[in-house]
Amino acid sequence: MDERIYQSAEHIVGIHQKAYEVYLPLVEDVCSRTVSEAELSHLLDYLLDFACDEKILGLYKKVCRKFLYVYPRCIKFYIEAYREMWEDENK
Repeated sequence: MDERIYQSAEHIVGIHQKAYEVYLPLVEDVCSRTVSEAELSHLLDYLLDFACDEKILGLYKKVCRKFLYVYPRCIKFYIEAYREMWEDENK
């Protein structure tokens, strides 16, 4: 049983690493240009699913900081969504 738990944990870490590798260039691209609110929301939806991981949370924060004054209501929504989804687990 302990071995299966360890393997599952390793698998989850691997998934998070792969997600980071996939999302890093997307975040860099989005942060380097002007994007629509729809495109921004689409990216933040996907990042939110993995925001329990510190590296991906860093990407999430980077996007939120970049577009805070461009799309304030959208960013407020995603900050609240993060808190609702993940904050209690981090305490």
